[in-house]
Amino acid sequence: MNFNSIIRLFNLTKILFNPTGGIFYLSNSLASVSSFLITHKLFALSSSFSTIVDVGANKGQFAFAATRFFPNARVFSFEPVPETFTRLEKNIRKIPQIQAFQYGLGSTNGEINFYQNAHSHASSALPVSDFQKNEIPITAETTLIKVPIKRLDDVVQEWNMSLDGPILLKLDVQGYEKEVLKGASEFIKRVDYLLFEASFVSMYEGEPLFEEMHDFVRGLGFRLVGPVGSLQTDKEQIVQMDMLYKKELIS
Repeated sequence: MNFNSIIRLFNLTKILFNPTGGIFYLSNSLASVSSFLITHKLFALSSSFSTIVDVGANKGQFAFAATRFFPNARVFSFEPVPETFTRLEKNIRKIPQIQAFQYGLGSTNGEINFYQNAHSHASSALPVSDFQKNEIPITAETTLIKVPIKRLDDVVQEWNMSLDGPILLKLDVQGYEKEVLKGASEFIKRVDYLLFEASFVSMYEGEPLFEEMHDFVRGLGFRLVGPVGSLQTDKEQIVQMDMLYKKELIS
């Protein structure tokens, strides 16, 4: 799927898949074709989840799709951009199993510079690369803001409650995935599945590419299941893939 197709899909009536095999239609702007395709593949490749930690929730597209395929799962969504968080809260207000938090996750606690993008899906703690600006001109417009950030290990400790497994940790933080994982060194031991967006070319300045991320998560005890989504240019160059990893059982 190329960049222009994805942008058009976000603005069209959505055709969404049902876990039982049927097809239904939704005009709800919260619904995202890409999110439903990804969760449909998750449903096919993994066991059911009891807990989903949704880091980089945006307006709730993935969380919404996840509750359709995994209706018994509790979803914890994190979104640091104030305007986007307001939309997220509005979108999930009638979905009790989703709980939202207005801060980002990373390797530190405190406050960081954050590049709020005119195309909200591209907002990141990292500057947009020249490559992405050329391929998706809408992402070239950013505003530098400050956002609160916490370590996931500290957040889980603050909750002071048990999170039932199987647990899926989903990261869609535009090049900041490794920093989130560095702040979750204890929690990651409880995670059964890890889903994150891996880049093959730099979409953001300073982001680790697929090879580095693959080696890093392998070191955390995960094995690659496979890609569940991809992003490519109009010239068919694959620039990103949504990669699913599973905790490797040690015999």
